[in-house]
Amino acid sequence: MTIFTTDDPEKVAFAGILPASPKPFILRDGEGEKSLVFDQLFEIILSADETEDQYGAWTMKAPKGDRIPAHKHLRTHEFFYVVDGELSVWMDDEADYHSMTTLTTGDFGYVPAGTVHAFRTEATTKVFGAGTAGFERFFHAMGQKTDATEPEGIYVPPFEVMRAAGEKYATVFLPEFEFRD
Repeated sequence: MTIFTTDDPEKVAFAGILPASPKPFILRDGEGEKSLVFDQLFEIILSADETEDQYGAWTMKAPKGDRIPAHKHLRTHEFFYVVDGELSVWMDDEADYHSMTTLTTGDFGYVPAGTVHAFRTEATTKVFGAGTAGFERFFHAMGQKTDATEPEGIYVPPFEVMRAAGEKYATVFLPEFEFRD
């Protein structure tokens, strides 16, 4: 079951970029669906539509920046692989796992659903990520559509946009959460 409908505004703005069905396709560098969230450029390269609701995939490019707000995804398992650069990641399962780790090129991280997490780019960084089908559109719901191939400028989503994206994609923002470093 797809998380969003065909006329979902997070999808319509990008209609025609991805095939929207499980058939072979190629994307050249920079040809995916792109949104700017804070100073990070997210590019969806595979969605639930192409994988019969199995998973979605994206890339994230960002300059050195500030830590994003702590949050957790209630239904989404997420992984990321640092293609190039350096990324500090905070994770806390609110039980017995608490970590802050700096990942560099070639390193991998996994965030199970329900785990509080945040990250900060320590240098210009490119990350490949994937997660539970449908979640990939979260970045569009939070961000500003762009045709840029590199992160340009800053887009800070209004609180009501963040709240609506969180509700739609089962994400809880925890700005007061204190990670144990």
